[in-house]
Amino acid sequence: MNSSLSISKSGEFFYGWDLLYKTVQSEVNKKADLLIALVHFLLTKYYNFRCLGLGDDKTLLDDEKGSELLPECWNDDDAKYSLRYVHDKQLYLLLGHITDDVLLVNIMDVNTKKVSNICITPDTLVVVIKGNINTLMPNASEIVDRYRNELLDPVFTGNSREVTTQTTMIIERTNSPRVLNPRRGAFYMPRGINPRPFGFFF
Repeated sequence: MNSSLSISKSGEFFYGWDLLYKTVQSEVNKKADLLIALVHFLLTKYYNFRCLGLGDDKTLLDDEKGSELLPECWNDDDAKYSLRYVHDKQLYLLLGHITDDVLLVNIMDVNTKKVSNICITPDTLVVVIKGNINTLMPNASEIVDRYRNELLDPVFTGNSREVTTQTTMIIERTNSPRVLNPRRGAFYMPRGINPRPFGFFF
């Protein structure tokens, strides 16, 4: 996996993105949609995940079959995303929440209860919602690196904090994009978000 991800700064890494984008192009209506689609691309292509559909149901049925495609109505809600994935017979939840100009994304391993999180700003990362990957997100390779380091690898390598022990770091809002780049182990809390990772209840 590392050898594949190491080429994230080349066009070869994004081979297959165009096919995914074509399946959702007519549905994309906001910049955050593309950032969620990029997470989905990484999960399905480089982490061998399959999407089970919408929702946050924590029960995995034996007959559930996943897909490499995003499900219908995946971005119908203007403020949140809820997607279920399976990998090696383990269930994962991908939740996204939009507040102000911030997209907060969590991934949870339902079995271990480990959660990772990342805060990103769609308006600064996505230029337009129509076009090729370089037109849509000129810094796509940097976004990929952040996803891998802050969102994906922590859950799959066991470096993420448990849900019940996550801490909150309140950061004064400024114009600097670094405000939205929390330190490892810290949790940026946009205004209006419950301190507990949203959507995860036990």
